Amino acid sequence: MTLVELTVAMAVMVIVFAAVVPLFRAIRNSWDAREGNADRLQNGRVLVDHLCRQLAKAKKVTSVSDSTQTNGFIEFKGNDDHTYRYDIGANNYVEFGQVGSLADLAGPVSQLRFTCFSKEDLLNPITDGAAIRLVKVQSILTGSTGQGETFTTSVYLRTGTPYPLGTEPPCVALKNTVDWYDGAIDSYRSSQGAYNPASPGSEALVSVNSTSSNRIELSGGTILRGSAYIGPGGNPSTGIKTYDSAQITGTRGVLAQEVDIPDLSAPTGPPFSNPNEGSLSLSGSTVLTLSSNHHYNNVSMWGTSKLRISGHLTILVDGTWQMGDNVALEILSNSSLNLYLKKTMSIWSEAEVNASTGTPSNLRIFMVVSNKAFDMGDDSKVYAILQNPNGAVKVWTNSQFFGKIKAKTLEGDAKIHVDLDADF
Repeated sequence: MTLVELTVAMAVMVIVFAAVVPLFRAIRNSWDAREGNADRLQNGRVLVDHLCRQLAKAKKVTSVSDSTQTNGFIEFKGNDDHTYRYDIGANNYVEFGQVGSLADLAGPVSQLRFTCFSKEDLLNPITDGAAIRLVKVQSILTGSTGQGETFTTSVYLRTGTPYPLGTEPPCVALKNTVDWYDGAIDSYRSSQGAYNPASPGSEALVSVNSTSSNRIELSGGTILRGSAYIGPGGNPSTGIKTYDSAQITGTRGVLAQEVDIPDLSAPTGPPFSNPNEGSLSLSGSTVLTLSSNHHYNNVSMWGTSKLRISGHLTILVDGTWQMGDNVALEILSNSSLNLYLKKTMSIWSEAEVNASTGTPSNLRIFMVVSNKAFDMGDDSKVYAILQNPNGAVKVWTNSQFFGKIKAKTLEGDAKIHVDLDADF
């Protein structure tokens, strides 16, 4: 072949490739676009189906981002009483799982927006978890080509909650003030087993009847897993304060009406109307079982002694009740105790009260005079329904109270675990 013929052939080949290569490029781009669309569609379906399935069986929304936030999140309590969360992770994937243990679900996304409404108003978005019934979700999934596709869904929460906002049954109800310096206040259900510190509930409700400023003050590392309410007509922004890293995971609201915290009176009739039997003092490794009602002057327990309650009993104490060291007040099977106190009750040094059953409803403590305190601390544990309408409840130094409380004031730095199955 001559040089001219080779040149002509090369020119023809260049022309042919110039025409064909863009075609192949277009085919490849089209394939990539179709593959990206298919991936986005699959991810979108996975995300929408997952959201619908999980939110539809939620008991309650505990926290949600504002409807204007494009990098949004939602936390809710599932039907297994665990708290779950959807949000966008650092890699722009939607994450889901129990709070503190999230895993990638679908993505990448450029937007995850939650817009929530109450059942009475489907026009104005809200973030009050207790009132949310309709959740609208909008997400934009992106692919390698940078294009995005919008997916939307709406879920109605069938929570079955019979209580309008501000009328929920009281859990920790005070007349005047709450001063909590550290620790936690959370919830559980004794009917579902012992309290599990690995998955604390988030339905605790702390309320005060007072409407003045700074009525509920949480500071340090306090976490209230639930809601805080000020008295009727009060202002939550001035009445409820958090300092340092303290947080409230639920609603800051207003009571619809004051919680009834009535004055109490001592039981009457024998043996309570008779002179008391004197003081009961247990020490060392003494074990005493009571099977009838009693009226004591003072009660003190030290060492490793145990006081056991057999039957459904009532005890009245005119003076103080003190427990220290490693003592225990045990309520036996098919038994209960109504304990009436005219002075202070102090529980310290790893003492345990009703811990053997772990059922607060088995023990009801009534403090029947004014300005007397219920004090506990130093790793002690109490399972009870406590009422001290004209005095203070103080929970200090790694101690734990399980049950419900009505009192004049509350202060401490330890832990309160509200038993939602207990009733005043």
